[in-house]
Amino acid sequence: MLERLLIKQFAIIDQMEVDFAPPFTVLTGETGAGKSILIDAVTILLGGRAQSEMIRHGAEKAYIEGVFSFPAGHPVWRQLAESGWGEEGEEAFALSRELSQNGKNACRINGCAATLSQYRRIALGLLDIHGQHDYQQLMQSQRQLEILDAFGGQALRESKARVREAYREWKNKEDALAAAREKQKTSAAQKDFLAFQIREIDEARLSPGEAEGLTLEIQRLTHSQKILRHLEQAHQALLDGGETASAYDQLSRALRQLRDAAKYDPALSGVQDRLEPATYILDEAIREIGQYRDQLEPGPGRLEEAENRLYQIRSLCKKYGGDEGAALAHRQAIAEDLAGLEEFFSREEEWAAETAAAEKAYLAQAMELRRLRLEIKARLEGEIDREFLDLSMAAAHFVANLEERAPGSQGIDGAEFLISTNAGEPFLPLAKIASGGELSRITLAMKRVLAAIEACETMIFDEIDSGIGGVAAQRVAEKLWSISRSQQVICVTHTAVIAARANQHLALEKEESRGRTRTAIRALVGEARVDELVRMLGGQDASGDLRRHARALLEV
Repeated sequence: MLERLLIKQFAIIDQMEVDFAPPFTVLTGETGAGKSILIDAVTILLGGRAQSEMIRHGAEKAYIEGVFSFPAGHPVWRQLAESGWGEEGEEAFALSRELSQNGKNACRINGCAATLSQYRRIALGLLDIHGQHDYQQLMQSQRQLEILDAFGGQALRESKARVREAYREWKNKEDALAAAREKQKTSAAQKDFLAFQIREIDEARLSPGEAEGLTLEIQRLTHSQKILRHLEQAHQALLDGGETASAYDQLSRALRQLRDAAKYDPALSGVQDRLEPATYILDEAIREIGQYRDQLEPGPGRLEEAENRLYQIRSLCKKYGGDEGAALAHRQAIAEDLAGLEEFFSREEEWAAETAAAEKAYLAQAMELRRLRLEIKARLEGEIDREFLDLSMAAAHFVANLEERAPGSQGIDGAEFLISTNAGEPFLPLAKIASGGELSRITLAMKRVLAAIEACETMIFDEIDSGIGGVAAQRVAEKLWSISRSQQVICVTHTAVIAARANQHLALEKEESRGRTRTAIRALVGEARVDELVRMLGGQDASGDLRRHARALLEV
């Protein structure tokens, strides 16, 4: 239950602290006194959308705090404990929101900072606020289906979950098949293009490093005459000195001289030994020069052939990746793409069959959900008709009409609530019921039926008495009192008969102080409460019939 509400700098509320005395509290006051503002504050406390315009003029921040208590074992204690915000066995916990002009709003659970989504998970279901906007919601087909489903309990919730999953599976397969078929429109040309690229790369017979080798070969062939001239001169200097002795001859002469000298001084043998390998080096160099010179003579057209090959390789590499390795990697990638396209052509029939099977599975689950809804609809109709009897609408009857709709995540059903308010009158949609009083009582009847299912400990009614009076108002008062036997009820009302049934009566009043308007709240007891009931009954008679009537209402 909601024990305490603290509001600071919110709209025309400067500061207000309200202690609620369960089970039944009424809030009354003149129009514009701030009753709706208090309900707005509670809505924001529960995680509703906050705007900076809600902050009192001249203030930087607004603050709203609610203190709640729930019996041991209530799910909210488990939620708090799992998140580290509270423990089972505590007497109460607090939720608070702070609104700032700079847009940096804060949410706290038991004084600990929380994200808005975390906050809402805890706040969800703490209070059920019924306001005049619920009339519009009740007229929406989607909302009516949700109300019907809420009456279905766990079995229907599980069936809806299976329908949602089957629908998701069906649509995923259907979307994938549609995307593949769309792709198929261009896949034939794409297949040809990919196959052409693969053939082009394969026919080029690329190998990593070939372009670099060809570049060196072309350079060698282009300058072959210069290379030959230099090689001839080197060969001549090493082996055939011409007019002068060659390097080979001079080295041989030097070795002979050293051998002769070593005969007389063995110490010179070391010099000879170190110089001896030079002859082998010269022999090898002369041989390699000769081989290179013999191989340098290219076949006819080799230079042109090499240049054409290098051009082919560079063109392909520019087209497919930069070098031979990148072009070959591209070839591997497009080969995989081509395989994927070919797989679609071979598996299209299989995928179409899987999609059809998923649709069939969904429809089977949707039909089972429809069967459950048909069972539940009869129960809901009976429960609401019984509520109508208690609300002085004995001639009214309620029908939850199920209509087949296009398949969706909620099944194949739509719901439309129909009412016949008088004997012999046709059943009409809620939107065509002209009487606001009838709408108020219909909404209360539905809230009463669903409250037992949803097990919300606190229900707030904002002007549920709109458009009613007399016996109907008396019946609504009795219904609210009946609800308060099992749940905390907080009701904003303009009807004296409803206000008189509450065990706590709070009045909101506008005050002026230092040129500013503010809303204040006070608990009414004794004659102050009688005075307020007299005002609500429409008179200022201090001692006459209205005052006696007000006292009589309190004694019921």
